[in-house]
Amino acid sequence: MNKLFATASIAALIAAGGVAAASAAPVFNRIASFPVVQNLPQGSEPDSETSAEIIAASEDGTMLVYSDSPLGAVGFIDITDPKAPKAGGTVSVDGEPTAVAVAGGKVLTGVNTSESYTEPSGHLAVIGLESKAVEATCDVGGQPDSVAVSPDRLLVAIAIENERDEDLNDGVIPQMPAGNVVIFSLSDGMPDCDSRKLVDVSGLADIAGSDPEPEFVDINGENEIVLSMQENNHLVVIDGNAGTVKAHFTAGAVDLAGIDVDEE
Repeated sequence: MNKLFATASIAALIAAGGVAAASAAPVFNRIASFPVVQNLPQGSEPDSETSAEIIAASEDGTMLVYSDSPLGAVGFIDITDPKAPKAGGTVSVDGEPTAVAVAGGKVLTGVNTSESYTEPSGHLAVIGLESKAVEATCDVGGQPDSVAVSPDRLLVAIAIENERDEDLNDGVIPQMPAGNVVIFSLSDGMPDCDSRKLVDVSGLADIAGSDPEPEFVDINGENEIVLSMQENNHLVVIDGNAGTVKAHFTAGAVDLAGIDVDEE
């Protein structure tokens, strides 16, 4: 992921009560904004590059956490008073954080440590919401992207993208090594590194099936993992408990006209 955002926005969902509201569309009302430059570590240059990309919330709703790729850190924003967010500090993760998720009192973040596109590497880092420190890491065997925790907090899934080099052959895939999905068992928010399941999703997509590039994962109440493979235009359903593919299908296609397809 390479989209950078300069601020983290905080929104409250406003829904009117009563029978008349049943058919009314819900609306979001932004109640505060927090420029993440205000969360830079003490002594940092004020023009240091920083961003808020992927955001998650603590289960009690008083703390936001976000991945800050250019800073190489996970940031915290105190929203005990949602209308007056406060800087909560940052934690360095010795790499590029790509996503964050919360399981109880732990923050789980994918960290990209790849030396090159052909030698991807990374780990899952565990940060304590209270300690504000990295408490454990698990190797994921490639370049992680999205991270998701199951509703029962017993599993964490990581999309291992092993992304393509967009400057090589105009970014056309296949470009090996292929990506996959990694699953760990969780206990009180801590992953069991020895429980790692690697799910092979190659050979499924019609587009560059030999080079799956997992982009995003989510998990439902049945511990089924849904995986999107953006460059392959494909979706995969995985049994999170067994670590096996249950179903897969193309994301489909539409005919469009009058759109800008030039990179500028």
